[in-house]
Amino acid sequence: MSLSREVILEAAMRLADREGTKSLTLASLGRALGADPTALYRHFRNKDALLLAMGDQLMAEAVAGIEPGGNWVDTLRSAAWSMRRAYLARPALGAQAASRFTGGEAETQLVATISAELTKAGLDPAAAARHCRAFAEVVLGHIGITGTLLSLPTELQEQDVAIGLRVYASPEQVPATRSIIRTHVATALEDEDEVFRTILETYLEGLRATLSSPTRSDSALSTTRRKRRA
Repeated sequence: MSLSREVILEAAMRLADREGTKSLTLASLGRALGADPTALYRHFRNKDALLLAMGDQLMAEAVAGIEPGGNWVDTLRSAAWSMRRAYLARPALGAQAASRFTGGEAETQLVATISAELTKAGLDPAAAARHCRAFAEVVLGHIGITGTLLSLPTELQEQDVAIGLRVYASPEQVPATRSIIRTHVATALEDEDEVFRTILETYLEGLRATLSSPTRSDSALSTTRRKRRA
């Protein structure tokens, strides 16, 4: 088999899906590919470089799923949910990748897409870059939490879900909470989507309110809008 960066990445993703990222090594990957592990070092200098490339692959899948909306809010919403789907399709890798910058082409493309939408909303380039990072960290933060939960052994998932439901349930939700725990963890995990929706919509609404506020800082206004107001 001819080893290329793409072939190695595809095999690494399959291996991580099956065995998790902790047990993934260039040696184990070499064995899975039927190749001398030293051949992999021509493409990835170490495991961390491989993991970052795998994270950028998740980002590429997220970018591919973004559907441009009629306005910047719709596009950012689509980007957030696409990121969630891509990362949680591989929860162990997604949880790890959510806390890292990849520096890859896909991350660069995502940043360009989000920043462009924020510029359309009226932010100058510096403010758009700052809000782009804030958006990514809000979205990936919760993705990382959910990915970590999904990566736990079933027994620990049940324990974690039970604690979370008990602590955060309102009094009227307690009977339903007990039923959910008994039924299946997957049912309880549906609530994670609603929590994510709450976080995302609160963030988007707050940003929209900031952009429309007449008292917001002029530094957040684009040069074009400042000229138009003058």
